[in-house]
Amino acid sequence: MKNSMKVIYALLLSFSIIGSAIGGSIPAHSSTSGVPSTWPTVPSIGFSASDDSLIETNSYVTGFSYAEGATSGLYTRTVSCTSVDDVACSSSDSIFAQLILPPCSASVTEMCVESLEVSDTKGVLKKATYGYELSGQKFPASKVRNSPAGGTPSVWNAKESPNSSGSDTYAVVVSTTFQNYQNKGCTQFVTAPCAFNRGFRARVYPINLVSNTGANSNCLWNEGQKCAQKVDFSPIARAALTVRIDNLLTGFLFGRIKNVNLDLTPLSPSTNLLRVEADPIDVPKIYAYVAKSDLSRYPKIVEYWKDRRRQLAADDFTSKDTVDTGPSPEWAMGDFEAFEDLVKSGPLVSSIWRFGTQTGTGSASGSKCFDDKTKLQGLVTTNAPTYYPNPPAFVNGELTYKVAGAHHLADGVTLFKGSYDLVLRSDFARCLYGFSNAPISAKISVVSTDGSTQNIATESLREDAARQWLYLSAKNFTFSAPTIKVKLVQDKPLVAVKEESPVVPEKVLPKQEAAATNTTTAAPVEVKKIVIKSISCAKGKIIRKISGTNPKCPAGFKKK
Repeated sequence: MKNSMKVIYALLLSFSIIGSAIGGSIPAHSSTSGVPSTWPTVPSIGFSASDDSLIETNSYVTGFSYAEGATSGLYTRTVSCTSVDDVACSSSDSIFAQLILPPCSASVTEMCVESLEVSDTKGVLKKATYGYELSGQKFPASKVRNSPAGGTPSVWNAKESPNSSGSDTYAVVVSTTFQNYQNKGCTQFVTAPCAFNRGFRARVYPINLVSNTGANSNCLWNEGQKCAQKVDFSPIARAALTVRIDNLLTGFLFGRIKNVNLDLTPLSPSTNLLRVEADPIDVPKIYAYVAKSDLSRYPKIVEYWKDRRRQLAADDFTSKDTVDTGPSPEWAMGDFEAFEDLVKSGPLVSSIWRFGTQTGTGSASGSKCFDDKTKLQGLVTTNAPTYYPNPPAFVNGELTYKVAGAHHLADGVTLFKGSYDLVLRSDFARCLYGFSNAPISAKISVVSTDGSTQNIATESLREDAARQWLYLSAKNFTFSAPTIKVKLVQDKPLVAVKEESPVVPEKVLPKQEAAATNTTTAAPVEVKKIVIKSISCAKGKIIRKISGTNPKCPAGFKKK
């Protein structure tokens, strides 16, 4: 029975990954086995969220047909297709495709992996050398349906940048997912209702190839007599991944990385060059269970479960199995809030380096600026075990984002310290606040569940030299379910005044305008028996002359 349950667990886990990729809900799974340190010893209900998702090792295209219509979620027939244009899939209700992008080459110039960089022992980024793709089925690109070629993970070597095992080998997996819910009768996927729902995720894995003795149970894949094992980055490692991606990748990206730099360069009317540079990050698992024999003590959880599992809840309460709603962190916030008082940390999932689109179906709100679907607007990264899978919301002049996790690590003593990075397109941030092109400052606050504001050990704001991206960061805050708030501010505009005139507000000019524009003359005002003094104030290249009986430089300016 134990072995058969393991098989059921694995099948359902695979299905949940596909389900999350296409935006559906994650089904619960039952098992009598699990991670020894976290799995309950008696029949229970609960959840476990972990970021140790399996590496994708192959591309595929599958057609689904439904028993009760396209919304029932009950698949009665699946068809494997050789491409998204395969006639074998033309009668399917829905098509799902997972396509792993190949390295760029003379024959593949769009939607491909351009390069990998990994820092050496001195912390300097060095370009890795492309080695090979794993063996496996290849899928052609489709210009009609606007989908890329699909292959297998690629292996790269960074000889000056060994990982924790001493190996110089790294795996790159950039997987794109495409789902069409109204496939039957569609001949093009470019316009609704035949368009693909799209997803994207990029990962870098340090690996070590060891002899395959048959006893290895943690192989990412096998290559002949070799077993590829995932290992950690070196302690000071930093990586940068550059991909060619179509400009339909818009909105917000999400990641498991920290200390991010982002660059986006147009290559053609349809393709961008996206480079993400960052440090890897560690994320603890979280879990919480209630023994079925104790459910009467937790009416809140019982009511939540009835809504969460609906027609399945009655069987969940009486069966002899443990029912777990995992495993995806982006779907665990509701579970966390219901079980919050019982949540604990499990083992750390170490050295994660990934970013991509999210599986949530919600969107940020609070400003028309979010309506612009033509650009990549930002990137959110965190080490929080669970989080809302949507962009930050704009509420009362603040960008807010909620995360959650256990207060302590698995030892029950060490405080878990949070990390949050937010990269915003500069013109998007200025749109939110109605700002000019003048410099921006920010206040980052972390508000605990009880409404108190935490003291953050580290917070920062910077803008890149090209003034394309704003980088905001908060580090070392604590859990369980804090809300991170970012408020951007800009100095109040002041109008420069003519010498020996009363002080009058002056408009703050962009740098390029300030360099070519002199002071503005206000209408003359009669001033009697008042001694007017003048001072010059500087902020970068902007010079202001301030006059009055007791003139002072505005905030951010220094007296010359």
